Amino acid sequence: MTENFERSFAEHAERLLRHERACNEASAQNRRIIFEALSVSRITAVTVSFDGEGDSGQIEEIAVVPEGEDSRLDVLVDAVTARWTDCEIVSERTPLRDVIEQVCYAALAETNCGWENNEGAFGDFRFDVANRTLTLEFNGRYMSTEYSEHSWIEEA
Repeated sequence: MTENFERSFAEHAERLLRHERACNEASAQNRRIIFEALSVSRITAVTVSFDGEGDSGQIEEIAVVPEGEDSRLDVLVDAVTARWTDCEIVSERTPLRDVIEQVCYAALAETNCGWENNEGAFGDFRFDVANRTLTLEFNGRYMSTEYSEHSWIEEA
């Protein structure tokens, strides 16, 4: 029984590792797809704001430069995703806006897993199309306490 459990656990751990590698590769491909699509649509920058706490977090806003051109994010692109069943990377037509969100969530999971837990975190992703850079500005919240105790004994 223990041997079967250990083998099953090891197989599951290996699958998780393969899937994580496939997800990282899909995210890298999707970044390239995003920059290409933004460049073609003449969007020069995208800012994605996120916020989370108490075991919940979400993308709050996606803003583009030039302003008022965010409808260009509704275009369908051939994004990729990693299937859980076989860890294969497959292509699917997806709105650019959704691919941007997926890449941001993947970057948060990669760099600050659990960002939405407890006091959470907030920040922005900045896509600079000309330089093809994605920058994460991350602000982690934390609660701190400091305890001290003092006693004085007075002689009678």
